[in-house]
Amino acid sequence: MKRIPYGTSNFKSLVEGGYVYVDKTEHIRKLEDLNERFIVFLRPRRFGKSLFISLLEHYYDIRHAESFQTLFGNFNIGTNPTPLHNDYYVLTLSFSGINTDTPENARNGFSHNIFCGIDNFLMKYSLGTKIEPNLEASEMINSFLTKTSNLLDKKIYLLIDEYDHFANELLGFNPDFFKDSVSKNGFVRKFYEMLKEGTRTGILDRIFITGVSPITLDSMTSGFNITKNRTRYLAFNEMMGFTEEEVIKLAQETVAGKLDISEKIHKLRAYYNGYLFCPKAENRVYNSDMILYYLNDVQATGEEPDDLVDRNVVSDYGKIGRLFDIGGFSSERMTVLDQIIEGKEHQTQISDQFNLELKMSLNEFKSLLFYMGFLTIKRYDEISNEVFLDAPNYVMKELYFNYFRSKIEEASSFRINSDKISCAIREIAIEGSIHKLVQITEETLHRLSDRDFIKFNEKVVQAIMLTFLFETRIYYAKSEYPVEDGYIDIVLLKGSAGKPKFFAMIELKYISKGDYTDTLRDKKLEEAKNQILKNQKSEELTAMTNLRKWAVVFCVDKCVALEEVK
Repeated sequence: MKRIPYGTSNFKSLVEGGYVYVDKTEHIRKLEDLNERFIVFLRPRRFGKSLFISLLEHYYDIRHAESFQTLFGNFNIGTNPTPLHNDYYVLTLSFSGINTDTPENARNGFSHNIFCGIDNFLMKYSLGTKIEPNLEASEMINSFLTKTSNLLDKKIYLLIDEYDHFANELLGFNPDFFKDSVSKNGFVRKFYEMLKEGTRTGILDRIFITGVSPITLDSMTSGFNITKNRTRYLAFNEMMGFTEEEVIKLAQETVAGKLDISEKIHKLRAYYNGYLFCPKAENRVYNSDMILYYLNDVQATGEEPDDLVDRNVVSDYGKIGRLFDIGGFSSERMTVLDQIIEGKEHQTQISDQFNLELKMSLNEFKSLLFYMGFLTIKRYDEISNEVFLDAPNYVMKELYFNYFRSKIEEASSFRINSDKISCAIREIAIEGSIHKLVQITEETLHRLSDRDFIKFNEKVVQAIMLTFLFETRIYYAKSEYPVEDGYIDIVLLKGSAGKPKFFAMIELKYISKGDYTDTLRDKKLEEAKNQILKNQKSEELTAMTNLRKWAVVFCVDKCVALEEVK
C-alpha cells in the first residue's frame, strides 16, 4: 500500500517518499496547448493548488533535468513530455502566511515574501548576487529582473501561489487599506506593473498564478492586463480535486483490505463531492484535502475518522462570516443565507470582475461564494447563460448552519445553550422522542418573535431546527429530502459519529398568527401526516429500522400540534 500525501505539497518529496499521486500531469500539456504564457487559475482552499505549483516547478526547472525520468517517468507527461520541460529558471513566490493585523505588517509581509522567493532563487542557481531586503516590493522585483537579465542564459518561469491570500484577509476587516494597496499607487499594483514590464523585456517568459478569488486580480487589471483567467475553462474542470473514479483508485492503492470503498462511496459523495467549476463539465470533483484526510485515518487506524470533517478545512473555510460582512451585512445577504439553509438554488451569472469602488452587487456576492467554494454550479441554463448554484456538500452546509446560528444569536441577543441542544439530539437518538428539540425551537423563536431581522414562516422553523441538528454529528441531517412525489422537510440519517438507535423524518407546517384557528391547525396537521405516509415509501427510508415520523405544526413561536405517525 502506498503512503497518503495528506498535508504534502512538495512534488519531489511525494514521488521519492513513495506516496500515492493522482496523476494530473496531462494538464501541463493542456496549459501549453493554450498558447497563452500568462495564466491565472483559481480554486477554493484545500484543493491542491500548492502541490500543482510544485509540480510545475519540478517539470520546468533546469535543475531537475537529470531527475526527469525519476520524477515523471511513471506519469502521463513522462511518456510524452513537451519540448519546454526543464527549460526554465523557476522563480516561486507565495503570499500565504502574511500578518495582516496592521497595514504596515501587511505591506512589510508582502515585501518579505517576495524577498524570500528571490533570495531562494539566487541561492539555488548560485548567481553570486544579492537583493536589498528593505526595498519596496516593486523596487525589489525590478532590481531582481535587472540583475538576472545579464546572468541567465534562459528565461524565467514565474509561479505565484496564494496570490490573493493576504488580500482576502484584508478585505474582510480592512477594506479601505485593501483598496489602497491595489489602487493606482498601491504597493500591490506597482509590483504587478513591474512584472508586466519584465514580460515586455523578455526575461519573464511565462507566469502561472493561483489563488481563490478574482477580486485582487480585477482590482489591478489596468496594471497587469496580460493574464488570461482560465478558472472556468472546460479542459481544466478536473485539474485540481479528485473525480469519483480517482477517489476509488486512491482507495484501492492505499486502504484496500481496510476499507470497502463501494460501501462508503455514498457517504464520501455526500460529505466531500459536488464541486463543478465549468457549467458545461460533466464530472463533479471531490475536495482533495478532505478525501486524503479520510483515507489517512483509515490507513492509520483501520477505521474511518470519528469526525468526517477535517478541522483544517473548517479553519480555512470558517471565515464565511467575513464574506457576508464585506461592505456591511444586509437583508439581501440574509435572504441568500436563508435560501442556502433551505436548500434552494441561486440563479446568477458568475462574475469575473468585481468593482470594489461600488457596493458589491448580489450577483457579485454569489459569485464570490462560488469562488470560495461555499457554492458550486448545480446546473446551467444555456438560454439565459445563467447558472444555478447551491452548497456542494454536507461539510459546506454545516459551516452555513454554524454561521446561521451565530446570526440568530446576534439578532436575538440570546446565547443558544449547546448542552441543551446535545441533550435534545440524544433524546431523539436514544429514546426516539422529539419533545426537547421542539422545546428549544420554541424558545429560540420566542426570542426572535419581535425582530424584523427574521421573517417568520415554515422555512425559518425548519432552518432553526436544522441548525440545532448540525450541532452534533450523530445525524446526517438532510433538508428537502427528495422522494418520488416531492420532498420531506427534514430527514435524520446516520451521521459520522455515534450509533443512534432511532432515525427520523419530520414534516413541518406553519400558520401565521392572524390566520390561526383550531380548524386550520387540524387541517395542517392532517396535511403533514398524509405527506409522511406518502413519502415514507422512499427506498432508502423503507430500508431503515426504528424510523420515527413526526408531523409538527407551528404558529409563530409555539408548537400547536405534534403527532407521531405510525
